[in-house]
Amino acid sequence: MVPLIWAILGLAMVVAEFVIPGFVIFFFGLGALINALLTAIFPGLAGNIPLQVITWLGMSTVSLFGLRRTFSRWMKGRRFGEDDQQEYIGRGVKVIEEITPDHPGRIRFDGTTWIAESYTESFRPGDRVEILARDGAHFIVTDSITGLSPRDDSRQEDSTRSGEQDDNE
Repeated sequence: MVPLIWAILGLAMVVAEFVIPGFVIFFFGLGALINALLTAIFPGLAGNIPLQVITWLGMSTVSLFGLRRTFSRWMKGRRFGEDDQQEYIGRGVKVIEEITPDHPGRIRFDGTTWIAESYTESFRPGDRVEILARDGAHFIVTDSITGLSPRDDSRQEDSTRSGEQDDNE
């Protein structure tokens, strides 16, 4: 029964890491999981609560200082900086929900939809626009940065449906 309690406690701490940022609680959960394994293997440890707590704290500390740097590289998301802006600027995308200067809409980009805003222009669903900038999880779009039609990698697959798009305009 004692190993089960430690395993549940450990899993709860690992899951809590997804809610509470900092990447520290994970290692206390890992220590509890190791402690569950040790109490299952060594039945004498199951009856000694102070030794269990010391083992848990010791395993947690060792894993925290020994593995945090390695694990944080795997668990950490990518931060967006100024260089990332160049990746998006000028990319052609399709409007999914109406965009007006007063009301953001949605665009389809890289296989998902994103919130998009426009400073002075309005766009209807199905319109092609270009990404002007990225502001957090929002994109700023415009009709065309260069004055030419927006470039888009998926433009070729939509060429068969261009007749439908022209009818809507």
